[in-house]
Amino acid sequence: MAPLPADPATDTGGDTPAGDPGVIGGLTLIDAATIADEPAPDTFYRHRVQLFPALREMWRRREIIFALAERDIRASYKQAALGMFWALISPVLQVILLTLIFSHVKSLKVPHVPYILYSFVGLLCWGFFSGSLQQGGNSMIANLLLLQKTHFPRECFPLSQMLEQSLYTAIGLLPLTILFVVNGFVPKAGVVWVPLFIVIEVLFTTGLTLMMSALVVYLRDLLQVTSIILQLGLFATPIIWPLSKLAKVSFGPFHHVDLRPYYSVFNPLGPVIDNIRRTALQGLSPDWPLLAVATISASLYFVIGYRLFKRLEVNFADIS
Repeated sequence: MAPLPADPATDTGGDTPAGDPGVIGGLTLIDAATIADEPAPDTFYRHRVQLFPALREMWRRREIIFALAERDIRASYKQAALGMFWALISPVLQVILLTLIFSHVKSLKVPHVPYILYSFVGLLCWGFFSGSLQQGGNSMIANLLLLQKTHFPRECFPLSQMLEQSLYTAIGLLPLTILFVVNGFVPKAGVVWVPLFIVIEVLFTTGLTLMMSALVVYLRDLLQVTSIILQLGLFATPIIWPLSKLAKVSFGPFHHVDLRPYYSVFNPLGPVIDNIRRTALQGLSPDWPLLAVATISASLYFVIGYRLFKRLEVNFADIS
């Protein structure tokens, strides 16, 4: 004779005694009133950012950065009759306009240095920074479909825009060289320090670009805010004026206060431009104290920006 099926009201699966009111069919009943409204704080998902492994992975996949940059460069000038020549027009027109307006201001002139060279050097540095921030900040939104369908380090998108801007900056060296010849001006021996200053600018630009590209995914209005800030930043950065203007500032009860160290904390690009001019155009030695402040500040911008980007990237595809 086949065994009779177990009674659900009395079967406990052999684990609990029969007749226990809190157990039915081996399942334990829980009072809903004892369940918390929200999970405990330590159970929330937290994305841990490991900076050095992320940098190693990004470097291992660096060919993607070059591929994305090449794609965007080809797309930008594919239908343009003048092609890459457009990369020369913008900085040349800017420097001509600034020279015509500000070259006659005596307080902005630098002894023995043509003003057009003085301003062009600043514009090249500013062009790389502003172009990277504006284009890199929009890179995650512009590559939405690719972002959702592929898996590789997401920082490749904004970094590819920075690589593209570096090409445009290199192209801008051509008219700068022509201006050196036309003005009969030879760069000083201190030009050998310029690569060091460029590293500081790249650190600063990378940190802000990564930070902006991550925040724009969540706050699209930042694109418009960034455009306005960059327009104002052109005049707030020592491009048409020397950084020495901040060496002796008087306001209120304070007289002849040197604001350059404080300025360098918030804008490391200022000491970079100033020292390129000091060494390459004026033949002076680098201002090491200001460069030290700028280096520390740029490094902090880089670390904070990269960590913020990696912290927020887990939701890019969903929010976009």
